[in-house]
Amino acid sequence: MHSLNNASLVRQFSNYAVPTVLAAWAYCMHSVISGVFIGRYVGADALAALNLLVPLLYLPYAFSVMIGVGGSTLVSRLLGERRERDAAAAFTQALYLLGFCGVAFALAIHFEADTFVQWTGARGELARLAKDFLHAYAPFVLFPTACYALELFLRIEGAAKFGLACLVAGGIVDVGLTWWMVSHLHWGMRGAALASGISQALACIPMLAYHFVKAQRVRPIAHAFAQLDHAWRMAYNGSSEFLGEIAPSVTIFAFNHAILRLLGDTGLVAFAVVEYMSMIASVTMIALVQSMQPIVSFERGAGNGHAVSRAFTLGIAVTAGFALCTALVTLTVAHPLGTLFVPNSPAAQALLRVALPWCALAFVPAAINLAISGYLTAIEAPLASLIVALLRSWLLLLAMLWLLPAWLGPHGIWMTVAVTELTTLIASIVLYRTRGRRLELSTPAIKRSATLS
Repeated sequence: MHSLNNASLVRQFSNYAVPTVLAAWAYCMHSVISGVFIGRYVGADALAALNLLVPLLYLPYAFSVMIGVGGSTLVSRLLGERRERDAAAAFTQALYLLGFCGVAFALAIHFEADTFVQWTGARGELARLAKDFLHAYAPFVLFPTACYALELFLRIEGAAKFGLACLVAGGIVDVGLTWWMVSHLHWGMRGAALASGISQALACIPMLAYHFVKAQRVRPIAHAFAQLDHAWRMAYNGSSEFLGEIAPSVTIFAFNHAILRLLGDTGLVAFAVVEYMSMIASVTMIALVQSMQPIVSFERGAGNGHAVSRAFTLGIAVTAGFALCTALVTLTVAHPLGTLFVPNSPAAQALLRVALPWCALAFVPAAINLAISGYLTAIEAPLASLIVALLRSWLLLLAMLWLLPAWLGPHGIWMTVAVTELTTLIASIVLYRTRGRRLELSTPAIKRSATLS
């Protein structure tokens, strides 16, 4: 990556954003396709059971985001400082972390599936369906743990199109296998799990091979552990993204229990559809923010403070613009979504018409919060980024989920995310002005210090 001039900024951002957004859509296609086929061909109970497993299934993805975002930010900055050997060592340590986390998750799910299902609150038929999915999915957990992070590193290597091709190919395989195993062979939850696991393996393995065989800058090296601080820095710098991604493991668990208490199984089905819509919007906004991050990190490492500021302005404008368009679209698709996922549940469709407008209201403030948090990570201000993540994904969200339903009844459940994002927005703006802006203006000094050292 070369230092950007005024004319190349939009083109550079577009070169990152187009494959990144398409890759994010391909990645989330696994979950959406499984949901559609399960809801239509296995039944509403199966869709509810799958939603109960979401907190557990988010964990490998959250670790992949933490290591991928924290690692890619570090590697980009080291490359900007022309420290190629250190960048390669950091990438190698990232691979070890991904492998260790993936194997640990696979073993835990295989041996403790019954315990995990009990924690979700599933009973009877829902518990049986959830166990069927986990037992079939456990052998493949290594691949979703590594897949997202590997694709982020491919972008730094300049092979974003290859990563996108791998993810799209995996998505196409997922469509075919899910159709064949769920609707044709009638394997139910087991078929959906096998289709998702196999397709993610087929997407992940070529990306890993690329880093070993064709990569020039971002490739593993021997003797990469002379400096263990790389692994610590990756985990620390990606901690806000990790908390943001792992938050569904806690908040969806809390939402599921609140919905089961106030709205029953029908509410859980409606919430599952809301989650699919929110996931598509969220991964797209995150992808746009992550398209900004390597530009910010590189230009900061190169000492170009003006380019850092302009890259952030472009990133937040594009992300917020997408969020506004998505909110308007969401307001018009409540009925079609219900027909697509749960055609035989009019009660769930009625709840969707109430829930989706509140979902739409949350998108724009969420986009701004994500952009500010991502920018703070990119300039290596992880504590400020962590505060934003804690507020919007943990502290405020759980507090609002407790307070609003108590005050307003079932409607308070659907209002929770929008109220949380709007409240967090105030803190995000303050943190940017007090922490992010100050570091942005000091970027030339950072470069001079790095050069002298």
